Amino acid sequence: MEKNIPLDRQPYAPNAPPSYDNAQQIYPNLNQQPPAQPLIMQAPPNVLGNVPSMATCPSCGARRQTRVEFEPSTKTHLLALLICMIGGICCCCIPYCKDSCQSAKHTCSNCGAYVGTFKN
Repeated sequence: MEKNIPLDRQPYAPNAPPSYDNAQQIYPNLNQQPPAQPLIMQAPPNVLGNVPSMATCPSCGARRQTRVEFEPSTKTHLLALLICMIGGICCCCIPYCKDSCQSAKHTCSNCGAYVGTFKN
């Protein structure tokens, strides 16, 4: 048996979804583009050797040719000791004169900051 219920007393019905014409009023930022992200550029890694090379300074950020200074290392001292023990006491200074037996210390040519060391 169906009951005749007047229209104003119908059971609860959810509201219909908004029309597409009304979407701009409900969502005003719908057609706007998202804010642009900043472009991040990474410098190539510093590849150091025993000659001056292109490197990015960690202090000033400049990408320039480095200055190279050679410093004695543990390897230099051990070679000099080995030469001395073999009997060439007058030749033990050779490792201190050869750049290939020393470490290359790279510094920035712009600000003079330490960039890195290449150990031979």
